[in-house]
Amino acid sequence: MHNWKSHEDTHFKFGKGTNILVGPMGSGKSTVLDALCFALFGSFPALQHKRIKLSEIIMNRPVKKDEAWVKVEFTWQGSRYEVERRISSEGSSEARVSREGKLVQGPQPQRVTEEVERLLKIDYELFTRAVYSEQNRMDYFLMLGKGERKKEIDELLGISKFEVMRSNISTVLNRIKGMREDKGALLGSADIEKLRKDEELVASELKKLDEGASALLTKAKEAGTKRKDAEHVLSRMITIEKVYMELSERKGAIERTVENLEREVAGKIGGIPPADIEKASEDELAKLENKLADGKELVGHYTKEVGSAHERIRAIDEEVAERSVLEKKAVEFGKTSSELEKERRGQEKELNEVRGEIECSKRRVSELDEIIGELGKELTKCPVCETPLGEEKRGELLGRRKNEKKAELEKIEGFEKVAVEKERLLDEIAGKVKVLDSINERLKKLRGTAELEKSNSSLREAEEKLREIAENVRGFETEREKLKSSLEIKKSRMHIEKLKEEGAEVAKKLKEMRFDRAALDAKRVEVRELSVEERGLLERVDGIRNEMRRVEELIKEKKSEREKYEKLEEEIKRYGALYENLTVFQNSVMETQAELRGELIGAINSAMREMWTTIYPYRDYQDVRLNASEDDYELQLKTDGNWVSVDGIASGGERSSASIAMRMAFAMVLVPNLSWLILDEPTHNLDDEGMRALGKVLNEYIPRIVEQVFVITHDDSLKDAASAMIYHLWRDKKDNEPTRVESANVLNSALPINTR
Repeated sequence: MHNWKSHEDTHFKFGKGTNILVGPMGSGKSTVLDALCFALFGSFPALQHKRIKLSEIIMNRPVKKDEAWVKVEFTWQGSRYEVERRISSEGSSEARVSREGKLVQGPQPQRVTEEVERLLKIDYELFTRAVYSEQNRMDYFLMLGKGERKKEIDELLGISKFEVMRSNISTVLNRIKGMREDKGALLGSADIEKLRKDEELVASELKKLDEGASALLTKAKEAGTKRKDAEHVLSRMITIEKVYMELSERKGAIERTVENLEREVAGKIGGIPPADIEKASEDELAKLENKLADGKELVGHYTKEVGSAHERIRAIDEEVAERSVLEKKAVEFGKTSSELEKERRGQEKELNEVRGEIECSKRRVSELDEIIGELGKELTKCPVCETPLGEEKRGELLGRRKNEKKAELEKIEGFEKVAVEKERLLDEIAGKVKVLDSINERLKKLRGTAELEKSNSSLREAEEKLREIAENVRGFETEREKLKSSLEIKKSRMHIEKLKEEGAEVAKKLKEMRFDRAALDAKRVEVRELSVEERGLLERVDGIRNEMRRVEELIKEKKSEREKYEKLEEEIKRYGALYENLTVFQNSVMETQAELRGELIGAINSAMREMWTTIYPYRDYQDVRLNASEDDYELQLKTDGNWVSVDGIASGGERSSASIAMRMAFAMVLVPNLSWLILDEPTHNLDDEGMRALGKVLNEYIPRIVEQVFVITHDDSLKDAASAMIYHLWRDKKDNEPTRVESANVLNSALPINTR
């Protein structure tokens, strides 16, 4: 166990036989078996009943830990298994089960629990009731109420399912009986034979309606055949009518078109000579169109040239105006660029001379600073000529040098003002030179009045050529329109001749057609009358069929009602048979439950009888048994040949002895494959003699039939009951120290080992 409540790092190795864990209250004894139960099934009674939270299992004193884990190793059916479960303070948990070091299941805790239950063939409920007795709960079953005790022990014995089954069967039987009675009441109000006769009468009526509908349908088909023949003849006559009408419309259209064309030709001739009309052709029109296109192309060319000339003249005008403005600006400077450049060089020379004077004065000031510094010291010799120097002389020299320095500084200030002015004049001259150079450069690029005159001359030539070509184009357009009119008149006359020929052909076809409008109208009347007759017959058939559908629905209703009551008869018979079978099954369940209860209780009583005289050393109660009645289980003791209930008459020690015997018997009978027994403080209410007897049972008798026994006790006298391992547990609760463990192997009397 690691960080498991008060156990920081504790290791136990249990042997076959009775293992004793002894120690004072609060030393962590019960925690060991809680950990064992948790490792196997993921829970233990205090956690299951919420007397403790999972997070409270992790050690929190003297230092709060982040996680805890428990690991159990055991040998089962020749193989070594290991189960480990971990929990964290964050609430997460995981588990693993391994066989011979290889993972079998994990890390999901529920999957591991299922694997352990499958392996050991025991679940948590059976383990905690039959194997694991909590502290001071040896007499758990005696403390339960009458009905609750029966339910708990039946569940422990595995026969509670029979009780549930029997109760469920009773519920089902009552429901079946009620349903059979309800359906019988419904069936009693019905006359099934009368329902059958009503159904036959309605079926006969349906047959007559069907025969009538068939006869009318035959007549309707005959009328339909006549209608189709008449429609076929009518269709041919309509086709002839359509062709006749189309020819008539075509003849009228031709006559109207000829009349309109002749009127248009008469309006277009005007003053056009017949000879011009006769000689007009498409080739001549095409040639004229080509000339016109060439002329228009030249017009476009010279139009663009005139536009370009105008644009050049506008640009030159702008440049002439700009030249005039720039020339005025150049004159305003009063000097040329070369003159300004000469002036700049002179000013620059004077500036350099002034700067030279400033540098000379600065050097002189520096020299005077050195001399003044030396004269400021208490000297006996002149720092320059090394002649003897008195205090008065030194003061005179110091004053003179300071005056010289002042004069030099004033000269520097004056020269610097002159230098600033010179620099300003230089900047001003440089600006003027830059502007004047820019003006001269621009004047070189600008065109003058001579270029303007040349462009005006080119414009006049282009405009003259444009007027000449435009005049020619207008002449071509007039000639083209006249030729187009002559050509259209010629084409119209040819079209009129063709239309007249076509009109004569249409008139001839109309005369040859034999079209009788009266016969067409008569055939239309015949088709309409036959359609009315056919539709009337079909409507009568539809009416009969609607009636047939109504009758069919009535038949369905009659049949459904009849079948419903016939089904009720069958269901009542089935419910009767089912009721009888379930009654037999219920009796079988009750007999099986009683027989199984008797066998299990017999085995449990046999086990208790064998150990009773050892567990209970007195002679006033010779035997113990668990008596099973219809509604309860009762733990009884035998005295003077009579059986009496443990409740009410037995003392605390007698009650504990009987409870221990029952607990041991449960483990031996119900979980023989696991062969474990866990007892937590089993000596409650036992006197010294009873405790000695219990110790003897645990040491000598129980290990013969149970492979491993785990006993937790605070009573040192029970250590003698150990046949395997003894573990002493203690801890200093005042300082919140972890549990300390000292072990001893009873079989080889090994020396105690302290572990933490």
